[in-house]
Amino acid sequence: MDSAPPTALLGYGREIFQYHHEAYRTTTRRFFQSEVEPNIKQWQKDGFFPAELFKKAGQAGLLCAGIPEEYGGGGGDFLHHAIFYEEHGYSLAGAALEGGLCTDTTSYVMMLGGNEAQRREWLPQFASGDVIAEVGVTEGHSGSDVRSLRTTAKRDGGDYVLNGSKMWMTNGPIITMLVVAARTEPDAHNKGGICMFIVPIKGTKGVTVSKPIELMMKSAGGVSEVFFEDVRIPAANLLGGDEGRGMAAALGTITTSRLATGARMMAACDLAFKITVDFVRERKAFGQAVIDFQNTQFKLAQMKTEIAVGRAFLDRLLLRNAGGKCDPVESAMAKLWISELEGRVMDECVQLHGGAGFSDEYPISKMYAFARVHRIYLGTSEIQRLTIARSI
Repeated sequence: MDSAPPTALLGYGREIFQYHHEAYRTTTRRFFQSEVEPNIKQWQKDGFFPAELFKKAGQAGLLCAGIPEEYGGGGGDFLHHAIFYEEHGYSLAGAALEGGLCTDTTSYVMMLGGNEAQRREWLPQFASGDVIAEVGVTEGHSGSDVRSLRTTAKRDGGDYVLNGSKMWMTNGPIITMLVVAARTEPDAHNKGGICMFIVPIKGTKGVTVSKPIELMMKSAGGVSEVFFEDVRIPAANLLGGDEGRGMAAALGTITTSRLATGARMMAACDLAFKITVDFVRERKAFGQAVIDFQNTQFKLAQMKTEIAVGRAFLDRLLLRNAGGKCDPVESAMAKLWISELEGRVMDECVQLHGGAGFSDEYPISKMYAFARVHRIYLGTSEIQRLTIARSI
Protein backbone atom coordinates (compact mmCIF):
# COMPACT_ATOMS: atom_id res chain seq x y z
CA MET A 1 0.00 0.00 0.00
CA ASP A 2 1.34 3.43 -0.85
CA SER A 3 1.49 6.18 1.73
CA ALA A 4 -0.87 8.58 -0.06
CA PRO A 5 -4.30 9.15 1.52
CA PRO A 6 -7.09 7.12 -0.07
CA THR A 7 -9.50 9.00 -2.34
CA ALA A 8 -12.34 8.23 0.08
CA LEU A 9 -12.70 10.06 3.37
CA LEU A 10 -11.43 7.19 5.49
CA GLY A 11 -7.95 7.03 6.88
CA TYR A 12 -4.94 9.22 7.16
CA GLY A 13 -4.88 12.80 8.32
CA ARG A 14 -7.94 12.71 10.60
CA GLU A 15 -7.38 14.89 13.63
CA ILE A 16 -8.39 12.31 16.24
CA PHE A 17 -5.51 9.98 15.37
CA GLN A 18 -1.83 10.22 16.23
CA TYR A 19 1.20 8.74 14.50
CA HIS A 20 1.04 5.39 16.29
CA HIS A 21 -2.59 5.03 15.23
CA GLU A 22 -1.66 5.68 11.60
CA ALA A 23 1.13 3.12 11.80
CA TYR A 24 -1.31 0.54 13.14
CA ARG A 25 -3.74 1.39 10.34
CA THR A 26 -1.04 0.82 7.73
CA THR A 27 -0.19 -2.58 9.19
CA THR A 28 -3.86 -3.55 9.37
CA ARG A 29 -4.64 -2.42 5.82
CA ARG A 30 -1.66 -4.29 4.43
CA PHE A 31 -2.77 -7.41 6.29
CA PHE A 32 -6.20 -7.37 4.65
CA GLN A 33 -4.66 -6.67 1.26
CA SER A 34 -2.12 -9.47 1.48
CA GLU A 35 -3.78 -12.14 3.63
CA VAL A 36 -7.50 -11.76 3.00
CA GLU A 37 -8.34 -10.20 -0.36
CA PRO A 38 -6.31 -12.63 -2.53
CA ASN A 39 -7.92 -15.63 -0.81
CA ILE A 40 -11.53 -14.61 -0.34
CA LYS A 41 -12.90 -16.28 -3.48
CA GLN A 42 -11.36 -19.61 -2.52
CA TRP A 43 -12.64 -19.33 1.03
CA GLN A 44 -16.14 -18.75 -0.32
CA LYS A 45 -15.83 -21.97 -2.31
CA ASP A 46 -14.52 -23.76 0.78
CA GLY A 47 -17.46 -22.51 2.79
CA PHE A 48 -15.57 -20.62 5.50
CA PHE A 49 -12.32 -18.76 6.08
CA PRO A 50 -9.66 -20.73 7.99
CA ALA A 51 -9.15 -20.38 11.73
CA GLU A 52 -5.48 -19.85 10.91
CA LEU A 53 -6.37 -16.29 9.86
CA PHE A 54 -6.80 -15.38 13.52
CA LYS A 55 -3.30 -16.66 14.32
CA LYS A 56 -1.83 -14.68 11.44
CA ALA A 57 -3.60 -11.56 12.67
CA GLY A 58 -2.25 -12.26 16.15
CA GLN A 59 1.28 -12.67 14.84
CA ALA A 60 0.91 -9.34 13.04
CA GLY A 61 -0.05 -7.68 16.33
CA LEU A 62 -3.54 -6.73 15.17
CA LEU A 63 -5.73 -8.46 17.77
CA CYS A 64 -6.54 -6.90 21.15
CA ALA A 65 -4.67 -3.75 20.17
CA GLY A 66 -6.46 -1.74 22.86
CA ILE A 67 -5.75 -4.23 25.66
CA PRO A 68 -2.77 -3.58 28.04
CA GLU A 69 0.51 -5.30 27.22
CA GLU A 70 0.57 -7.05 30.60
CA TYR A 71 -2.36 -9.14 29.36
CA GLY A 72 -0.83 -9.85 25.97
CA GLY A 73 -2.50 -6.97 24.14
CA GLY A 74 -1.01 -4.23 22.03
CA GLY A 75 -1.00 -1.63 24.80
CA GLY A 76 -2.94 0.85 22.69
CA ASP A 77 -6.27 2.52 23.29
CA PHE A 78 -9.84 2.36 22.07
CA LEU A 79 -8.91 4.21 18.88
CA HIS A 80 -6.70 1.28 17.85
CA HIS A 81 -9.70 -0.98 18.39
CA ALA A 82 -11.83 1.32 16.20
CA ILE A 83 -9.19 1.36 13.45
CA PHE A 84 -9.21 -2.44 13.35
CA TYR A 85 -12.96 -2.37 12.73
CA GLU A 86 -12.62 0.44 10.19
CA GLU A 87 -10.08 -1.45 8.14
CA HIS A 88 -12.27 -4.55 8.22
CA GLY A 89 -15.02 -2.41 6.69
CA TYR A 90 -12.69 -0.71 4.22
CA SER A 91 -11.34 -3.97 2.78
CA LEU A 92 -12.81 -5.18 -0.51
CA ALA A 93 -13.15 -8.59 1.16
CA GLY A 94 -14.49 -7.30 4.48
CA ALA A 95 -18.17 -7.93 3.81
CA ALA A 96 -17.46 -11.45 2.56
CA LEU A 97 -15.88 -12.29 5.93
CA GLU A 98 -19.09 -11.13 7.66
CA GLY A 99 -18.18 -10.87 11.38
CA GLY A 100 -14.72 -12.16 10.56
CA LEU A 101 -11.97 -10.89 12.82
CA CYS A 102 -14.25 -8.34 14.49
CA THR A 103 -14.69 -10.26 17.73
CA ASP A 104 -12.36 -8.13 19.82
CA THR A 105 -15.27 -6.87 21.91
CA THR A 106 -15.00 -10.17 23.80
CA SER A 107 -11.62 -9.03 25.05
CA TYR A 108 -13.21 -5.90 26.52
CA VAL A 109 -15.85 -8.00 28.26
CA MET A 110 -13.04 -10.12 29.72
CA MET A 111 -10.97 -7.08 30.63
CA LEU A 112 -13.81 -5.31 32.42
CA GLY A 113 -15.69 -8.28 33.83
CA GLY A 114 -13.09 -10.97 34.40
CA ASN A 115 -11.07 -11.37 37.56
CA GLU A 116 -7.28 -11.20 37.47
CA ALA A 117 -6.79 -14.94 36.96
CA GLN A 118 -9.27 -15.00 34.07
CA ARG A 119 -7.67 -12.01 32.37
CA ARG A 120 -4.22 -13.55 32.57
CA GLU A 121 -5.45 -16.91 31.29
CA TRP A 122 -7.61 -15.80 28.38
CA LEU A 123 -6.56 -12.37 27.09
CA PRO A 124 -3.13 -13.50 25.84
CA GLN A 125 -4.86 -16.31 23.94
CA PHE A 126 -7.30 -13.85 22.38
CA ALA A 127 -4.41 -11.62 21.33
CA SER A 128 -2.42 -14.48 19.78
CA GLY A 129 -5.44 -15.80 17.88
CA ASP A 130 -5.14 -19.19 19.57
CA VAL A 131 -8.63 -18.75 21.02
CA ILE A 132 -11.50 -17.53 18.83
CA ALA A 133 -14.11 -16.14 21.18
CA GLU A 134 -17.51 -14.52 21.06
CA VAL A 135 -20.05 -13.22 23.56
CA GLY A 136 -23.20 -15.35 23.65
CA VAL A 137 -26.24 -13.35 24.71
CA THR A 138 -28.83 -13.47 21.93
CA GLU A 139 -31.32 -16.33 21.76
CA GLY A 140 -33.59 -17.27 18.89
CA HIS A 141 -36.83 -16.42 20.65
CA SER A 142 -35.85 -13.12 22.26
CA GLY A 143 -33.48 -11.19 19.97
CA SER A 144 -32.51 -7.88 21.57
CA ASP A 145 -34.58 -8.55 24.72
CA VAL A 146 -31.91 -9.67 27.19
CA ARG A 147 -34.42 -9.96 30.03
CA SER A 148 -36.22 -12.77 28.19
CA LEU A 149 -33.28 -15.14 27.80
CA ARG A 150 -33.93 -18.72 28.86
CA THR A 151 -30.47 -20.28 29.12
CA THR A 152 -29.95 -21.34 32.73
CA ALA A 153 -26.94 -22.05 34.94
CA LYS A 154 -27.71 -24.06 38.05
CA ARG A 155 -25.11 -24.40 40.80
CA ASP A 156 -24.20 -28.01 41.56
CA GLY A 157 -21.34 -28.39 44.02
CA GLY A 158 -18.21 -26.89 42.50
CA ASP A 159 -19.80 -26.54 39.06
CA TYR A 160 -22.57 -24.77 37.22
CA VAL A 161 -24.75 -26.80 34.86
CA LEU A 162 -25.77 -24.91 31.69
CA ASN A 163 -28.83 -25.64 29.58
CA GLY A 164 -30.13 -23.59 26.68
CA SER A 165 -28.92 -22.17 23.40
CA LYS A 166 -27.44 -19.08 21.77
CA MET A 167 -28.22 -17.78 18.29
CA TRP A 168 -26.21 -15.88 15.67
CA MET A 169 -22.81 -16.79 17.09
CA THR A 170 -20.18 -15.22 14.84
CA ASN A 171 -17.63 -17.62 13.35
CA GLY A 172 -19.58 -20.61 14.66
CA PRO A 173 -17.73 -23.32 12.68
CA ILE A 174 -14.32 -22.21 13.96
CA ILE A 175 -15.19 -20.70 17.35
CA THR A 176 -13.35 -22.17 20.34
CA MET A 177 -14.82 -20.28 23.29
CA LEU A 178 -17.99 -18.46 24.27
CA VAL A 179 -18.72 -16.06 27.11
CA VAL A 180 -22.31 -17.12 27.74
CA ALA A 181 -25.08 -15.18 29.43
CA ALA A 182 -27.28 -17.46 31.57
CA ARG A 183 -29.80 -17.15 34.36
CA THR A 184 -28.68 -18.26 37.80
CA GLU A 185 -32.12 -17.32 39.12
CA PRO A 186 -34.57 -19.02 36.74
CA ASP A 187 -37.61 -17.19 38.10
CA ALA A 188 -36.04 -13.74 37.80
CA HIS A 189 -37.36 -11.48 35.04
CA ASN A 190 -34.64 -8.89 35.02
CA LYS A 191 -30.95 -8.65 34.26
CA GLY A 192 -30.08 -8.98 37.94
CA GLY A 193 -30.41 -12.76 37.73
CA ILE A 194 -28.08 -13.09 34.74
CA CYS A 195 -24.39 -14.03 34.86
CA MET A 196 -21.68 -14.68 32.30
CA PHE A 197 -19.78 -17.97 32.01
CA ILE A 198 -16.58 -18.86 30.17
CA VAL A 199 -17.41 -21.93 28.08
CA PRO A 200 -14.68 -23.64 26.02
CA ILE A 201 -16.32 -25.18 22.95
CA LYS A 202 -13.95 -27.98 21.99
CA GLY A 203 -13.79 -30.84 24.43
CA THR A 204 -16.67 -29.66 26.57
CA LYS A 205 -19.32 -32.35 26.84
CA GLY A 206 -22.85 -31.24 25.98
CA VAL A 207 -21.90 -28.33 23.69
CA THR A 208 -23.13 -28.62 20.10
CA VAL A 209 -22.47 -26.09 17.34
CA SER A 210 -24.78 -26.10 14.34
CA LYS A 211 -23.70 -25.83 10.74
CA PRO A 212 -23.47 -22.23 9.48
CA ILE A 213 -26.93 -20.74 9.16
CA GLU A 214 -27.80 -19.95 5.55
CA LEU A 215 -28.06 -16.19 5.28
CA MET A 216 -29.02 -13.63 2.66
CA MET A 217 -25.69 -13.76 0.84
CA LYS A 218 -22.94 -16.22 0.01
CA SER A 219 -19.81 -15.48 1.98
CA ALA A 220 -16.67 -16.87 3.54
CA GLY A 221 -17.92 -16.25 7.06
CA GLY A 222 -21.09 -16.76 8.99
CA VAL A 223 -22.94 -17.58 12.17
CA SER A 224 -24.17 -20.69 13.97
CA GLU A 225 -26.50 -21.65 16.77
CA VAL A 226 -24.87 -23.18 19.85
CA PHE A 227 -26.70 -25.61 22.15
CA PHE A 228 -25.91 -26.47 25.78
CA GLU A 229 -27.25 -29.69 27.29
CA ASP A 230 -26.25 -30.35 30.90
CA VAL A 231 -22.90 -28.66 30.29
CA ARG A 232 -20.80 -28.69 33.47
CA ILE A 233 -18.69 -25.57 33.91
CA PRO A 234 -16.34 -25.11 36.89
CA ALA A 235 -17.40 -22.32 39.23
CA ALA A 236 -14.02 -20.74 38.44
CA ASN A 237 -15.43 -20.02 34.95
CA LEU A 238 -18.05 -17.65 36.33
CA LEU A 239 -16.91 -14.37 34.79
CA GLY A 240 -15.57 -12.11 37.52
CA GLY A 241 -16.05 -14.79 40.16
CA ASP A 242 -19.18 -13.15 41.58
CA GLU A 243 -22.71 -13.64 40.31
CA GLY A 244 -23.94 -10.55 38.50
CA ARG A 245 -20.57 -8.92 37.92
CA GLY A 246 -19.95 -10.37 34.47
CA MET A 247 -23.27 -9.33 32.98
CA ALA A 248 -22.77 -5.79 34.21
CA ALA A 249 -19.43 -5.75 32.39
CA ALA A 250 -20.99 -7.09 29.20
CA LEU A 251 -23.64 -4.38 29.28
CA GLY A 252 -20.91 -1.87 30.10
CA THR A 253 -19.17 -2.62 26.81
CA ILE A 254 -22.24 -1.89 24.68
CA THR A 255 -21.02 1.63 23.94
CA THR A 256 -17.65 0.30 22.81
CA SER A 257 -19.39 -2.30 20.64
CA ARG A 258 -21.73 0.20 19.00
CA LEU A 259 -18.98 2.67 18.22
CA ALA A 260 -16.57 0.05 16.87
CA THR A 261 -19.32 -1.31 14.65
CA GLY A 262 -20.18 2.25 13.68
CA ALA A 263 -16.57 2.70 12.61
CA ARG A 264 -16.84 -0.38 10.41
CA MET A 265 -20.10 0.85 8.89
CA MET A 266 -18.69 4.31 8.13
CA ALA A 267 -15.64 2.73 6.53
CA ALA A 268 -17.90 0.59 4.36
CA CYS A 269 -19.70 3.76 3.27
CA ASP A 270 -16.36 5.30 2.33
CA LEU A 271 -15.37 2.24 0.34
CA ALA A 272 -18.74 1.95 -1.41
CA PHE A 273 -18.53 5.61 -2.40
CA LYS A 274 -14.98 5.22 -3.70
CA ILE A 275 -15.61 2.13 -5.83
CA THR A 276 -18.83 3.65 -7.17
CA VAL A 277 -17.07 6.83 -8.25
CA ASP A 278 -14.44 4.70 -9.99
CA PHE A 279 -17.18 2.64 -11.67
CA VAL A 280 -19.25 5.56 -13.02
CA ARG A 281 -16.14 7.24 -14.35
CA GLU A 282 -15.40 4.18 -16.49
CA ARG A 283 -18.95 3.09 -17.34
CA LYS A 284 -20.39 4.48 -20.57
CA ALA A 285 -24.06 5.05 -21.37
CA PHE A 286 -25.60 6.92 -24.29
CA GLY A 287 -22.19 7.99 -25.52
CA GLN A 288 -20.82 9.44 -22.29
CA ALA A 289 -19.47 8.42 -18.91
CA VAL A 290 -22.19 7.78 -16.33
CA ILE A 291 -20.55 10.32 -14.04
CA ASP A 292 -21.25 13.06 -16.60
CA PHE A 293 -24.99 12.80 -16.07
CA GLN A 294 -26.30 15.44 -13.69
CA ASN A 295 -28.37 12.86 -11.82
CA THR A 296 -25.21 10.87 -11.07
CA GLN A 297 -23.41 13.98 -9.88
CA PHE A 298 -26.27 14.93 -7.58
CA LYS A 299 -26.45 11.42 -6.12
CA LEU A 300 -22.71 11.40 -5.46
CA ALA A 301 -22.79 14.90 -3.98
CA GLN A 302 -25.55 13.87 -1.56
CA MET A 303 -23.67 10.74 -0.50
CA LYS A 304 -20.40 12.58 -0.03
CA THR A 305 -22.10 15.15 2.17
CA GLU A 306 -23.94 12.60 4.31
CA ILE A 307 -20.79 10.52 4.75
CA ALA A 308 -18.86 13.61 5.85
CA VAL A 309 -21.56 14.46 8.40
CA GLY A 310 -21.59 10.90 9.73
CA ARG A 311 -17.82 10.83 9.92
CA ALA A 312 -17.66 14.08 11.91
CA PHE A 313 -20.24 12.79 14.39
CA LEU A 314 -18.55 9.40 14.76
CA ASP A 315 -15.04 10.82 15.14
CA ARG A 316 -16.25 13.06 17.95
CA LEU A 317 -17.72 10.06 19.77
CA LEU A 318 -14.68 7.85 19.14
CA LEU A 319 -12.53 10.48 20.80
CA ARG A 320 -14.98 10.90 23.68
CA ASN A 321 -15.07 7.16 24.24
CA ALA A 322 -11.28 6.95 24.23
CA GLY A 323 -11.43 9.39 27.13
CA GLY A 324 -14.20 7.47 28.89
CA LYS A 325 -16.79 10.19 28.29
CA CYS A 326 -19.19 8.68 25.75
CA ASP A 327 -22.48 7.40 27.16
CA PRO A 328 -24.93 4.73 25.94
CA VAL A 329 -27.38 7.30 24.55
CA GLU A 330 -24.72 8.88 22.35
CA SER A 331 -23.61 5.48 21.11
CA ALA A 332 -27.23 4.55 20.38
CA MET A 333 -27.56 7.73 18.33
CA ALA A 334 -24.40 6.82 16.41
CA LYS A 335 -25.50 3.25 15.80
CA LEU A 336 -28.94 4.38 14.63
CA TRP A 337 -27.73 7.16 12.34
CA ILE A 338 -24.78 5.35 10.79
CA SER A 339 -26.58 2.06 10.15
CA GLU A 340 -29.42 3.93 8.44
CA LEU A 341 -26.88 5.99 6.48
CA GLU A 342 -25.07 2.85 5.40
CA GLY A 343 -28.33 1.43 4.06
CA ARG A 344 -28.96 4.55 1.99
CA VAL A 345 -25.41 4.69 0.65
CA MET A 346 -25.33 1.02 -0.34
CA ASP A 347 -28.69 1.30 -2.08
CA GLU A 348 -27.61 4.32 -4.11
CA CYS A 349 -24.28 2.71 -4.99
CA VAL A 350 -25.95 -0.47 -6.23
CA GLN A 351 -28.31 1.67 -8.32
CA LEU A 352 -25.39 3.54 -9.91
CA HIS A 353 -23.73 0.24 -10.74
CA GLY A 354 -26.82 -0.83 -12.64
CA GLY A 355 -27.07 -4.55 -13.33
CA ALA A 356 -23.44 -4.99 -12.32
CA GLY A 357 -24.39 -4.05 -8.77
CA PHE A 358 -26.47 -7.19 -8.52
CA SER A 359 -23.58 -9.41 -9.59
CA ASP A 360 -21.38 -11.32 -7.20
CA GLU A 361 -18.41 -10.27 -9.33
CA TYR A 362 -18.62 -6.76 -7.90
CA PRO A 363 -17.90 -6.08 -4.19
CA ILE A 364 -20.85 -3.71 -3.87
CA SER A 365 -23.34 -6.59 -4.03
CA LYS A 366 -22.00 -8.22 -0.86
CA MET A 367 -21.56 -4.86 0.83
CA TYR A 368 -25.22 -4.08 0.11
CA ALA A 369 -26.40 -7.39 1.57
CA PHE A 370 -24.13 -7.25 4.62
CA ALA A 371 -25.15 -3.66 5.42
CA ARG A 372 -28.73 -4.79 5.95
CA VAL A 373 -27.90 -6.68 9.14
CA HIS A 374 -26.43 -3.58 10.78
CA ARG A 375 -29.92 -2.16 11.36
CA ILE A 376 -30.62 -5.32 13.36
CA TYR A 377 -27.28 -6.37 14.90
CA LEU A 378 -26.35 -4.99 18.35
CA GLY A 379 -29.91 -3.88 18.87
CA THR A 380 -32.36 -2.98 16.13
CA SER A 381 -32.90 0.59 15.01
CA GLU A 382 -36.13 0.49 16.99
CA ILE A 383 -34.22 -0.45 20.16
CA GLN A 384 -31.82 2.45 19.56
CA ARG A 385 -34.76 4.84 19.21
CA LEU A 386 -36.21 3.58 22.49
CA THR A 387 -32.87 4.14 24.24
CA ILE A 388 -32.62 7.67 22.86
CA ALA A 389 -36.26 8.50 23.62
CA ARG A 390 -35.86 7.52 27.27
CA SER A 391 -33.17 10.18 27.64
CA ILE A 392 -35.42 13.00 26.49
